[in-house]
Amino acid sequence: MNLNSTRRRLAARVFLLLVAYYPLVNWAIRKANFPLANLWEEIMLLVFLALAVATSWRKIGRLVASPVVLTALLFLSATLLGYAANTYYVGAYIQEARLAFEPFMAFVILFLLVDGNAAGLLREMIPHLVVTATMVALIGVYQYVRKVPIPAQWLDKATERGVISTRAFSLFGSPNVLAGYLEAIIPLGVYMVLVRTRWYERAIAAGCVLVMGCGFLLTLTRAAWLSAAGSYLVGLLILNPVVAAVFAAAGAGILIAVPTFRLRMTNLLSSAYVDKSNNLGRLFRWRQAFVNLTDHPLLGSGFGTFGGSAAQKYGYFTGISMDSVWIRVLAETGMVGFALYVSWLSSAFACVATRFFRSKDKLWLFASVGLLALLINLFTDNLLDSWAITLVMWSLFALGAVPEAGE
Repeated sequence: MNLNSTRRRLAARVFLLLVAYYPLVNWAIRKANFPLANLWEEIMLLVFLALAVATSWRKIGRLVASPVVLTALLFLSATLLGYAANTYYVGAYIQEARLAFEPFMAFVILFLLVDGNAAGLLREMIPHLVVTATMVALIGVYQYVRKVPIPAQWLDKATERGVISTRAFSLFGSPNVLAGYLEAIIPLGVYMVLVRTRWYERAIAAGCVLVMGCGFLLTLTRAAWLSAAGSYLVGLLILNPVVAAVFAAAGAGILIAVPTFRLRMTNLLSSAYVDKSNNLGRLFRWRQAFVNLTDHPLLGSGFGTFGGSAAQKYGYFTGISMDSVWIRVLAETGMVGFALYVSWLSSAFACVATRFFRSKDKLWLFASVGLLALLINLFTDNLLDSWAITLVMWSLFALGAVPEAGE
């Protein structure tokens, strides 16, 4: 390994450490109110991108030719066409585009910096991710035990107020974001339990998984529960059908045995909840999205005009969040943009999943399971506004996409 390659790998390690500890680093930077604290993520990405391009410019052609980058560029082109066709305030477009493409720079950076043995880098990263996620989950558990006050809209006033007093949200300010973050990392913690050889390392890893699992459940986020349950079950069926059956039985038992969890799930199926959702709730907003699509079928109403934070900020969407990345993108970018967006994320996920099927390395199976849970969860939550989630997601995608030596 030459000196330049060694420096690139060191830079990749440093970048992955920043991704792993992002929730804690971000909290500390903003708490200390450092100059440019609100822009520190962009500054970090620009520094590492400049380093990656300067040291790995020969790989740019291979990067651009990869299916993930090609579909990203096509999706970007579709959003620009949508903007040109609808001619609305450019600030709304720029904000939504930044949310979509800035975190994607993590993929670009790692693809350029990592020359091979991405599995080794991921194995090095996992303990740091698990430690951070455990600390974040522990804060959420503490909030739940202490009954920290939460906004009224986080609970259903008619059926849950008085029975449920709080939800875990940790450093993120949203239980849904905490749940999305943890569901992507919990399988990596389970992988640590399985591969560690010393008993005390396994015990520590199991303790971390237990804390993360408690924090995840105490978010009381039903969409994350369901997406994680389905994804984890698929992974366990591939790994061991008997373990999958035990997991399914244990999950059902927890829902039945814990009144709070049972109330959250049964409330989801109640006629009162459905009526509320149809009346200015989530189902109402989804129907409005399809009405919007009817008016703008091919290119949508424009990136940043319907259901996201940019649309809310600039007055294009008066309701609360769309509560679905997939439906929001469909409404904003039309059938053309949506097809390209699905292709973009699915091609990135395929890099990780196919790495498992080629190598049979369980590392990639557990990474795929967490990513699949997150992608399913995007159907009911606007999770990609969170840097903590998107940096982890695109870093894992990148490590799966990096060609191994000889490829």
